[in-house]
Amino acid sequence: MLRTLNLPRRPKALARRCLLYLALICSALIFVVPILWMYSLSLRPVPEIFKYVVPLCVKTFIPETWTLSGYGKVLFQSPFPRFMMNSAFVAIVTATLSVAVNSLAAYAFARIRFPGANLLFFLLLLTIMLPFEVIAIPLYLVVKTLGWVDTYQVLIFPLVANAFFVFLLRQFFMEIPRDLEDAARIDGCSHLGIFWRVVLPLSKPALITLWLMSFQTSWDAFIWPLIATNSPSVRVIQVAIANLATQDVVLWDEVFSAVALGALPPILIFIMFQRYYVRGITMTGLKG
Repeated sequence: MLRTLNLPRRPKALARRCLLYLALICSALIFVVPILWMYSLSLRPVPEIFKYVVPLCVKTFIPETWTLSGYGKVLFQSPFPRFMMNSAFVAIVTATLSVAVNSLAAYAFARIRFPGANLLFFLLLLTIMLPFEVIAIPLYLVVKTLGWVDTYQVLIFPLVANAFFVFLLRQFFMEIPRDLEDAARIDGCSHLGIFWRVVLPLSKPALITLWLMSFQTSWDAFIWPLIATNSPSVRVIQVAIANLATQDVVLWDEVFSAVALGALPPILIFIMFQRYYVRGITMTGLKG
């Protein structure tokens, strides 16, 4: 009898699951196909790059003639490797400092009671609504006064503090049972001791998620490095790619090879740490 009653439900559940998988596949293709196309274009000679764009066919995604000449020019005949090293250094240092600074702020908002905490947190969240372009010029005037223009400091420190990262970690810290902190406090731990010995070890997924997001934000930064730096010695990869694409004669094989190289580090890092990223997002609560 129960088996007979369940029969009508199975086709519906199967249909819903098939629709779900179909939607997920379509969503994945929307994101993956442009990346595959980009790498395909980077492996073609210049005359073939735009040859099979319209109409779409197999040769649109599979090169007719394979070549690494664009990569050779970018890696061995230009200062592009220096620009990649600049981006890697800036992104790693920014992400590491961002984890340290934002986690301390998040712990203070999550666990320490002080006058005006809610108001201060509300004002902090308001900054998320402001686009970076609004504060770019005032921020430039500040760093110019500090003498940081055309230095690594100007690329690192303005991107360290982030209101969204503070919010993300605060929500995660609030999900940690207070009993663990109370036990540590009975053992004589201060707030800093509890933060270091109890909170951080339990927050590894959230911290790795924050590090990945901060790394991606710094690596993809374009407007601020364009405003704050002029010297090739501190030029980052996004600005370098833009310079390649705005020359009088655009060498498209070099442009697509540079773009492909620039996309590779974030892709590899995300693949390596994706399980922590997913756990960090799913374990972060939305409790106020």
